[in-house]
Amino acid sequence: MTAPARARRQPSSRRASVATTCTRWLATLALAAGATLASAPQAHAVHANSASALQAWGNNDYGQTQLPADLRSGLKVVDSISLGEHQGVAATTDKKLYAWGDNTHGEGSVPDYLQNLGTIDVAAGDGFNVVLGDDYNIRVWGNTPYSLDSVPQVIVDGDVSKVAAGHDHALALMSTGKVAGWGRTATGATLPPTSVILGTMKDIAAGNGFSVALSTSGKVYAWGDNTYGAAKVPSSLDNRKVVQIAAGEHHALALTEDGEIVGWGSNAEGALNIPALAPGDKWLQITAGDGFSAGTSLQSPVAGVWGSGATGVRQPPAPSGSNAVSVVAGGDFLVQGFRRLGVASAPTVTTQPGGVFRAGTPIYATHATFGPVTVTKTGQWLKVTNEVVSTVGAGLTYTPTNADIGSTLVFRTNADSGSYGTAFSDTPQIQVKGRLFTSISKPRIAGNAYVGSTLTAVDVTTVPATTTYRYDWYADGIYRKTSDARGEYVVQGADRGKRITVLVYADKEGYERIQAETSDATPAVSDPPETPGFQVQSPPRITGTPMVGTTLTVTAPVVLPSPGRTTYQWYRDGVAISGATGDRYAAGPADAGRTLDVVATLSGAGRKDATSRSGSVTVANASPAITWKAKQVSRSGAKGKVRVSISISAPGVPALGGQVTIRDGGKVVKTLTLVNGQVSGTVKLKRGKRKVTVTYDGTTGVSPASAATKVRVK
Repeated sequence: MTAPARARRQPSSRRASVATTCTRWLATLALAAGATLASAPQAHAVHANSASALQAWGNNDYGQTQLPADLRSGLKVVDSISLGEHQGVAATTDKKLYAWGDNTHGEGSVPDYLQNLGTIDVAAGDGFNVVLGDDYNIRVWGNTPYSLDSVPQVIVDGDVSKVAAGHDHALALMSTGKVAGWGRTATGATLPPTSVILGTMKDIAAGNGFSVALSTSGKVYAWGDNTYGAAKVPSSLDNRKVVQIAAGEHHALALTEDGEIVGWGSNAEGALNIPALAPGDKWLQITAGDGFSAGTSLQSPVAGVWGSGATGVRQPPAPSGSNAVSVVAGGDFLVQGFRRLGVASAPTVTTQPGGVFRAGTPIYATHATFGPVTVTKTGQWLKVTNEVVSTVGAGLTYTPTNADIGSTLVFRTNADSGSYGTAFSDTPQIQVKGRLFTSISKPRIAGNAYVGSTLTAVDVTTVPATTTYRYDWYADGIYRKTSDARGEYVVQGADRGKRITVLVYADKEGYERIQAETSDATPAVSDPPETPGFQVQSPPRITGTPMVGTTLTVTAPVVLPSPGRTTYQWYRDGVAISGATGDRYAAGPADAGRTLDVVATLSGAGRKDATSRSGSVTVANASPAITWKAKQVSRSGAKGKVRVSISISAPGVPALGGQVTIRDGGKVVKTLTLVNGQVSGTVKLKRGKRKVTVTYDGTTGVSPASAATKVRVK
């Protein structure tokens, strides 16, 4: 690579001028480097606190849309950017230089000798790049025919404030407003006309064999190869003030102060077919590429693209930031800049030694860091439960509660910067566990290790105290069962010859389960020693009338020796009656026609339990009682209406139901249905003395019955 040209002097008079002119977003175009972007028609330059996130799209055959991470991160503000045919070059406000894309001639990477250059302006051409360092020297690298790497002495000795690059020539704008060029001279693009030489310029752009300049008064000049008409400014721009210029390969654009785009040169691919805007809208930015153009408007800050050369770049991707501030075109790709916050470092959280997050223990957070500007930060604590996210706290400290156990927590830093929008950054999810028990005692097994005996885990205590335990029983280390809350285990025949142990766990709401030390083992399980039983002299007896509604009593059996405890279980047709375990039993409708008996279980210290069964009794239905009365309510011909009110009850049978039949002599005159043992109705009876009979048909557990009386009907 040819060594870069360097300035021979650094006039102190130009430092303020360079600092003012170069704190802008410099958009240099493919084959037309040097088009400056304006944030609005009224303001020529977009200052350095502008885009922090670039987004590229279009052809990527040379990696030209694969932007460096720093330019996508949102952490650095881009000061100037330029796109060539298949490569790009940019400088950030910290004066760091970046290059990417086609590297055939080294143009897609920054040479080692430029790695630490403080860059204040850049331009990309067809396979070569031009940079202006903060030492006021110009460097050129890449494919440099036509002595592109030999900067003319007049430029080296001058006071350069801006550079531009075209297809095979480059331009320099001096702080005095003068323009000078170098590279291919045959097209005339490096030789400004007298009007430019005598005038004061504030912007420059370069295309394929032609150049464009914008004066401080807003007048546009063009010169060089006019084969496609790009070197001749249209008369429609006469007497109009222009705030921005752009040069494509064979066409150029100008943006007027009232927000209108005027284009000239080649329209073979529709690059001059400027779209109409909605009423009240106006263009804010312009850029030109190889056969296409692009721009943003007041109402559409995301770039619009037109021209058939834009086939691969016409549709921009979804915006990557909250505020689009620039757009720049390359030969077959585009880059748009957005204001967006980037995350320099994620937030962090700390807790008690060991890093375990537990209920009741405070968690302390530190905020994330963002760029490229100072932001306002707020802390937010989020809880995630079954993929449902809810806010549980604010600030930098949060103490998990019992309700957080089993969920995960996230600390989020929310950032707000104003013009760069908002952003947030989260910690990884934090698993919340319960508090820890201070201690748990070793269990002891009480009881005899005999087949059929009941063993009990005892002496288990915790700090803090709890009443919720789990008991896992083992025989020679082989799991047998988990017992209930009483901690009991009945020794099985399969345990014979094995030693029993128990493992105890303690639980408490808000605490992590704790495991006790395994108990000492019992002696080897054996059969129990023989024990004497009881001699039943006479079985228990059931006394009382076995009828629904009556209470039966069991007389205790006569036993030798006298048992320490006697318990009872009543049976109906041989099936145990649930809850019937006392020495008395009230027969109900369900017992009607069924046999009852009772089994006495005899227990006593040092003796085997014994049972004795009573004889059975059959339960008869209850006998109902019928009461009724009759009252004549009207006379009608030979018959009178009589109101009959009936009440039927049976012991032990509440809410009696069933049918009641009323007969006059042997004739049925009415059938009624009992409700809760009551019913009434009106019957017609002939005059005179009548024998009226009320018959109850009976129901479950209650026998039928009748009652008759004589009634005089008038």
